[in-house]
Amino acid sequence: MLIASAFWLGSCGPAVVPDTVAADEAAIRTLDEQWSAAAMKNDLEKTVAFYADDAVLLAPNSPIASDKKAIRDSWAGLLGPNTAVSWKVSKVEVAKAGDLGYLYGSYQLTIRDPKGGPAMNDKGKIVEIWKKQADGKFKCIVDTYNSDIPMPAVTEAKK
Repeated sequence: MLIASAFWLGSCGPAVVPDTVAADEAAIRTLDEQWSAAAMKNDLEKTVAFYADDAVLLAPNSPIASDKKAIRDSWAGLLGPNTAVSWKVSKVEVAKAGDLGYLYGSYQLTIRDPKGGPAMNDKGKIVEIWKKQADGKFKCIVDTYNSDIPMPAVTEAKK
């Protein structure tokens, strides 16, 4: 009886949750590589498809893009035949629960002047937060980036 009680009590303990952290980190890294490739090809529809329905984009010098249309409009203003943008992940980390992950890395952006002037080159940083959706796939829920180009020096107005 004592052995049966111990077995019964032991079987009522918390269920062992499989550790999927490494697989989830690899999945997010792969998704992000696909996302960068879509943006590099200036494929607007594929680029915005990586966002969850409730995602936000915090682009520099812009209000928060807090719906699909605003996110799409932000990307539409950036992508085009004279633009080359890509990014690379430095680190991916996923919560032990496997529902949230984040990454950070760096981006490169070149915008060529269609009239033949000098190209504008920018390098900067990215941060993305990814959330596992009901279908088990990750989507980006928060996306932000900013430039490494120093702000122009502020000069005092002459009196």
